[in-house]
Amino acid sequence: MKKLVNSREFVLFLILVLVSVAISIKNSSFFSASTLFDIIRSSLVYCIMAFGVLMVLISGNVDISFVAIAAMTSYSTHMLLLKLVYTGDITLYFVIAISMGLLAGLLMGFIITQFNLPIFYVSLGYMTLWYGFNLFFIGATMNFDLPEGMVGYYARFLVKVRDPVVGEAGLHISVIYLVVIAVFIWWLLKYTIFGRGLYAIGGNREVAIRTGYNVKRITYTMLALVGILAAIAGVTQSGYSRSFNPVLFMGKELDVIAAVVIGGASITGGRGTVLGSILGVMLIEVLNRGLIFAGIPAEWQKMVVGLALIIFISIPAIAEQRAKRSRYIAVPKENREE
Repeated sequence: MKKLVNSREFVLFLILVLVSVAISIKNSSFFSASTLFDIIRSSLVYCIMAFGVLMVLISGNVDISFVAIAAMTSYSTHMLLLKLVYTGDITLYFVIAISMGLLAGLLMGFIITQFNLPIFYVSLGYMTLWYGFNLFFIGATMNFDLPEGMVGYYARFLVKVRDPVVGEAGLHISVIYLVVIAVFIWWLLKYTIFGRGLYAIGGNREVAIRTGYNVKRITYTMLALVGILAAIAGVTQSGYSRSFNPVLFMGKELDVIAAVVIGGASITGGRGTVLGSILGVMLIEVLNRGLIFAGIPAEWQKMVVGLALIIFISIPAIAEQRAKRSRYIAVPKENREE
């Protein structure tokens, strides 16, 4: 119990509750089932992308290309199926987009492992590449033509409620995707050689190599999963908005990375959890929505998220420095290294 209470996730959950209560005091309409369902739906695609970001951060790297992969896979799939006069539901969209995301991730893995390049530098070019691919080869405008089977996807709810302000609202069926993916990624990180390898590489790459972890294979697997998750997020978001955008999520990559860091992941690697990533995304979404409900201009949103990021990065760093100082003091003077 003590370990749970002292965990980063528990503290983050308490902050999330306190912020929600404070906003509800300011505006009682915030505390409603419709608002909760709306926050869950708007957070869901970012949570899915956050799981990919989490794996990359745990390995001690940073990737910003996942947003472009989401845009490329969803938009290219849509334009392809329009040409084929597809009339079915969203299932085939997921199948094709996931296949494309997998190939995009493997291609990135090949470039990085074969030429021994940092993931961040490659991801800079990769992000521009896929957005440019969409705009030059596929199309430069949003497309609102949906197959007959996809019409109404945005309103497929597991649970519905009536709200006097917004009307009908509900818990979207895509929350099932989030639960399944979250459990899978949690299992992957906790119980597989791949997961242990990620943490080992993030902690100390050289030691991980000497221990016997296949860094190339882990990198390929990690980036393939990032591509798959980005594709799922891209198709899901397009289904929500009832349109397909060639520059989907552009500018949102730093928000997702910030959410994962707030959730407890370390930029330097070796630390991070699935639950923390979900809570980080939810906190940012609650802050963004809460400012609107509290009547604060939307221009403040970025500043508030930036302050939250600084605070959540600074607190663990200060705590770690104090712990090191305490351990140093506890060592007898004659045994200390100068």
